[in-house]
Amino acid sequence: MRAKRLVSIREAVEHLLRRYPRKARLARLWQNWSMVMGPELAPIAWPLGERKGVLLVGGEDSMVMQELVMMRDEFLERANAFMDERFFTDVHVSLSLGKRPLDGLTPPSRVRAPKILPKLDGSALRGADPGSPAVRCYAAFLDLARQGGE
Repeated sequence: MRAKRLVSIREAVEHLLRRYPRKARLARLWQNWSMVMGPELAPIAWPLGERKGVLLVGGEDSMVMQELVMMRDEFLERANAFMDERFFTDVHVSLSLGKRPLDGLTPPSRVRAPKILPKLDGSALRGADPGSPAVRCYAAFLDLARQGGE
């Protein structure tokens, strides 16, 4: 029968880390991610986890992801060097899709361009050449927008 007693959070965490040493080593990698990957990789590649010996790395968008895929060997080499063994066998790169990185750092939010809606009052057409294809196209757009897009 187990004796129940209150323990501090520190004791509980230490117990878990002793019981699951692999998880403890992974936690140290996540905590040191920026040092391990360096200033050129850490800001664009985020640790998302590990599954069956595969290091899961996330990127913000498809262009970054393409670069990260080409750097898989670099990730593998740096992570395994930090672990002092062949801890990971492969690297899987994916879009982070809002997942929070395990290094505790919040990924930078994307800067979105403000939406610029055209004025639908026709003021942009004043003084424009009515024979211009661009002006005719914009006038047709205005007519369509005024009709409710039908």
